[in-house]
Amino acid sequence: MPTVIVTGASRGLGRAIATDLARRGAAVVATARSAEALADLAHDVQGVAVHAGDIADHQTQRAVVDLALKEFGSIDAVVNNAAMLEPIARMADAEPEAWERHLAVNVVAPITLTALAVPALREAKGRVINISSGAATRTLAGWGAYCTAKAALKMATESLSDEEPDITALSVRPGVVDTEMQATIRSHGRSVMTEAGHDRFLSLHEEGKLLDPAVPGSAIAALALHAPTSMSGSFVSWDDAEVLALSS
Repeated sequence: MPTVIVTGASRGLGRAIATDLARRGAAVVATARSAEALADLAHDVQGVAVHAGDIADHQTQRAVVDLALKEFGSIDAVVNNAAMLEPIARMADAEPEAWERHLAVNVVAPITLTALAVPALREAKGRVINISSGAATRTLAGWGAYCTAKAALKMATESLSDEEPDITALSVRPGVVDTEMQATIRSHGRSVMTEAGHDRFLSLHEEGKLLDPAVPGSAIAALALHAPTSMSGSFVSWDDAEVLALSS
């Protein structure tokens, strides 16, 4: 039975990934800050072990890796899903502390958590799935921190692929998913984003075009279990033909 660590697993896309992994027969180590939400996940889904904590805290990272090895004996994949959007601010206006926190969660944490898991991943010839975004390849006004972080994580994925031939590492764009992050964009983005950029997200919501987290979540779960080595280093979309073929 493969074992997969999923960060940011208490809600939204992370919960959908964890749930689908368990449905596919994987053991899941789920982590997030909300102990109550994680307890609900463990109650609702069999085969899930949970650890509540701040993923930017090195002690939390070590505890998650230790839990996977103690409870299930291996780490076959890590899905770095935990992320934050804030600060939604022009670069000249954002507080330095907000940038530091953002980069700690969105860039440093997935790198250092993965580093702790690398020995087990090498042994398992496992996979690292970093949840990315279209923001990794294009800028949006007011999203300087998020675009920078996702671009950095994309490069970190490629670097890991170069350095670890026994590990398959890739970045995945999950599409525009109906999560709390989207609600934050709608409620707080108007003052700093361009009018056209903000209106696009409003329209996606109003027209019912936001993705249910379960849809990309299923594709990402399949990648965590079955992504071939030929994909390592790639930046892929959840709905690419090669990805969907794995989840069918």
